[in-house]
Amino acid sequence: MKTRGTRNGILLSLDAKDTPETVQGTQLELLSGKVFVELAERASWATLKALEALVTEAGGTLAEVRPPGAVVQARGETQIVARTVRSGGRVESRGSAIIIGDVNAGAEVVAEDDIIVLGTLRGVAHAGAGGNEAAFIWAQQVQSKQLRIAGALAQAGGDSKTVSGPEVAQLHNGQIILRPWEH
Repeated sequence: MKTRGTRNGILLSLDAKDTPETVQGTQLELLSGKVFVELAERASWATLKALEALVTEAGGTLAEVRPPGAVVQARGETQIVARTVRSGGRVESRGSAIIIGDVNAGAEVVAEDDIIVLGTLRGVAHAGAGGNEAAFIWAQQVQSKQLRIAGALAQAGGDSKTVSGPEVAQLHNGQIILRPWEH
């Protein structure tokens, strides 16, 4: 069983390996507030009942039990990288990614939300990696050969462009549109 604190209480993730005996080892003080349970895999009914008894014993409240198909992924925090991402480097974020520096060719930035580069983007950027079609990619200068937003892919053509100022890439009707950013 995995345990994770949230703003509203504690989140417990049960999977098929958990048994009533393994659940008994949970510290009671963790269960004294609101308890949310995710059934990540096929957890047994006996395990869930044992957990419910522990929560009651600790004086807590079993606020929500999410079935296997309804596991909600917690939104990630914004990751800030205060350096240039060099060739071969990879930055992954469960939220947004902000790069204070350049992203060199051969480097990759993958984020489940937005990507912001306070520098030149030459490497691969994949915003909305978890399927977020509202995600965007913003950079002071985009020279990347490949941009991805959610499931869409855009590759640079052979023409060189001269855009002065920041650019933003967004998904529009299933296609990635790169345009100058107007604030």
